[in-house]
Amino acid sequence: MNRVFEFSPPQLRVIVFLSALLFILFAGRLLYDYSRVDENSLRLSVSIAEPDNRYAPALKVDLNLSPADSLELLPGIGPALARRIVAMRETERFITPEDVMKVDGIGHATFAKIQPYIEVREW
Repeated sequence: MNRVFEFSPPQLRVIVFLSALLFILFAGRLLYDYSRVDENSLRLSVSIAEPDNRYAPALKVDLNLSPADSLELLPGIGPALARRIVAMRETERFITPEDVMKVDGIGHATFAKIQPYIEVREW
């Protein structure tokens, strides 16, 4: 007879089912606990060890070339500020990322939030 630990076939099916269910729940909880959506860049970050928030963004927004809808993706920049940035660069090009603080409504706090995500390329 083909019995493991003297369990009947229906009992073995229940044990296998419960074991698989437990494994799936454990794996789901593990992924839920160690993954998060980064609020600023909308990327899924998986952290197995100590979290390291010093990573660089994958893409940066060029202040002189990006359209207003791309600028709206920056943290703390809404449609009105994006339009002001576009209006400013039409009269005066940005030379350094710090020049964005010349735009009305962008101070040191907003600049600190967007600094990792902006750049000014020389063409």
